[in-house]
Amino acid sequence: MTEGSMSLRNKSRKMPQVNIDSARLQDVQERVAEGARQAAQRVGPTTRQAQKMAAKQMKNARHWSAPRIDQAGHYIEEEVGPRVGALLHRTADRVEPGTPKRRRGIAAALLVVGGAVGAAGAIATRRATSRPAEEATSPEHLSSASDNSDSDRAHSNS
Repeated sequence: MTEGSMSLRNKSRKMPQVNIDSARLQDVQERVAEGARQAAQRVGPTTRQAQKMAAKQMKNARHWSAPRIDQAGHYIEEEVGPRVGALLHRTADRVEPGTPKRRRGIAAALLVVGGAVGAAGAIATRRATSRPAEEATSPEHLSSASDNSDSDRAHSNS
């Protein structure tokens, strides 16, 4: 089928013609309106009664459910909450990346270098303090020291 043939078909169909008697239509409308009024009068009290019953049942349901909701709240606060919190803490510990190994290596290397520098400094200090002691026991130093001590005594006597 082509588009042209479809449009011809739609145009060739005739719309049904309905002849409506306005007096008859008005009569039917009045009957329907009267039936609706009668139904409203019959159903009205029943509707009000159903509304009152529903309100009473809602109040009963609220009285029944309030303690159970409160009990559930306490259970969640005291039992579930701490468990969930602990679970989250354990998960965070697992997720957190560890410290990089390079930092540990750098820290260890700095400690070793610092220790080596400290040891070298201590050795140098010992050597520096031990040399004057060796010079102090040399024969030239002893003779100069004895000359100095004689002059010190002479100065203290006068």
